[in-house]
Amino acid sequence: MEKVIAVVVTYNREALLSECITALRNQSRPLDAILIVNNGSTDGTETWLNQQNDLFFINQQNVGSSGGFSAGINWAYKNDYALDMVYG
Repeated sequence: MEKVIAVVVTYNREALLSECITALRNQSRPLDAILIVNNGSTDGTETWLNQQNDLFFINQQNVGSSGGFSAGINWAYKNDYALDMVYG
């Protein structure tokens, strides 16, 4: 069975990120991993991420959503996760 990962790109949206992660954790098909790409947030997002023990995350300078998704997809590919693009 393929490993499934959710890649979430964020910038200064700590409260919304927490809400998004809660929804991802409660999916009917459990995810094998959740990867957060933090695009240089300054609002406490990095602190919140460091408190989560079930997430992978990348902290990087803000390279926009495209750059964030590129970093996340590259990470997923290198770690043998199935790639299926869904943007919402």
